[in-house]
Amino acid sequence: MKKEKLFGEFEPFTKADWINKLEKDLKGKPYSDLTGTNLSGIAIEPIYHTESPSPADEAPGSGSFRRSSKSTSNEWVIEEEFKLTGQPKQDNAEILKRLNAGLTGICTYGNPTTETLKNILPEYIALGFCGYSDLSVLTQNLNKAFPNPDKTNLSRFQLNFDPIGNSAQTGNWTPLSPSILADVEVLKPYTGWRLFSVNAQEYHNSGGNAVSELAFALAHAHEYLVFLMENGKSIDDASALIKIQLGIGGDYFSEIAKIRAFRMLWSQVISAYSPKHECSKTAYIQSISSQFLSTVYDPYVNMLRGTTQAMSAVLGGADIIRILPFDTAFSTGDSFSHRIARNVQIVLQEESYFDKVIDPAGGSYYIEYLTNELARKAWEKFQKIEKKGGFLGLMTSGNLARELKEDAQAQLDLLNMGKSKILGVTLYPNKNEKALDKIPELLENEFEENPAFAPIELLRLAGELEESRLSEELKEADL
Repeated sequence: MKKEKLFGEFEPFTKADWINKLEKDLKGKPYSDLTGTNLSGIAIEPIYHTESPSPADEAPGSGSFRRSSKSTSNEWVIEEEFKLTGQPKQDNAEILKRLNAGLTGICTYGNPTTETLKNILPEYIALGFCGYSDLSVLTQNLNKAFPNPDKTNLSRFQLNFDPIGNSAQTGNWTPLSPSILADVEVLKPYTGWRLFSVNAQEYHNSGGNAVSELAFALAHAHEYLVFLMENGKSIDDASALIKIQLGIGGDYFSEIAKIRAFRMLWSQVISAYSPKHECSKTAYIQSISSQFLSTVYDPYVNMLRGTTQAMSAVLGGADIIRILPFDTAFSTGDSFSHRIARNVQIVLQEESYFDKVIDPAGGSYYIEYLTNELARKAWEKFQKIEKKGGFLGLMTSGNLARELKEDAQAQLDLLNMGKSKILGVTLYPNKNEKALDKIPELLENEFEENPAFAPIELLRLAGELEESRLSEELKEADL
């Protein structure tokens, strides 16, 4: 078959040619006027070219896995968290209702019973658990709810156990115990389930930039890898027991690159332990939309934020995606806000066919550059963390909280100087909007008394500005 070179009649141009043309159009202003750095300290240029560093020639599902851990489609799990009410029969009915409405995954928050899980088929959906009080009781209930290991495929089944992440938020640390593995022994006959979840989205929600989130996620996950291997697991088995949760920020292209970069980093860490199976190098990633960027005022704009964040996660190749309801800043959501959050993903999957093409961003000079830079900077930060005692050392010294605070302050400074904007809050705010009547109470951090070290603090970028505006509303209401 004869290959025809498209656009061969056009003269090729170098990057220098484009820069010269751009400077002419700028009428004497230097090219550097259009360059800058993003929140992660990565240099951003207005032009990217074939001369820019390109990725290795690798297919999705192979190599460094930057392109994807998937090789047949870009299918992902549409997931939602459901807070249990303590009424198993009603909870079960609501879970089944949401699954029938389009969810392909659900994560229960609380202590599920066998009745809660009745008629739920984990071989067809991703089933997760969080917020439970006892790991051993949970696994015993799961064994009763799904008594046929040979017929039950738990390949997308997650216990979301994250004692390190919980400690980061409370400021108190209890060393990991081998009894954790004894608690899950009852699940041994089942295949594919994951024990640990690295809740790195909370580093994003504490104001961390993309490089910090990646480095902290990697170091956090490495602690679990080491624990599992020290307690008899091979690197292949240890890797398969871990899920990574990343937040999705508002920088559309950087967020695509962030997910791709983490897969590269994870593959690099696992490779260092010489796994027997290539698939052990793949990261199982859940992306969760940003609480940090959610707003109380003009909350319907959060629908737009959720949509672009969902697109970033899909194009980055996330395995599970959870888009929070648009009213998440001031409520637990209602049937409408949950339906909209769910439908954002259904439209992307069923109408826009985003699940049909793997890594459509691959080959974009800009996204490949961002992927390389995020991976490089995060790896350097990860190595520094490891040299100073690993993630546990970073956390218990208070340096984790300190570094996240510094990242958050950098974002607040840009907002206060007017160099960044929040639609509906600092840009085009509706000054006639009142929020007091729709806010039962603002969701705030609950800190333990006398923590052993500084805990991380979950924030919202618009928080201070919105609290000031709410105070004005309160004054007016008292008049």
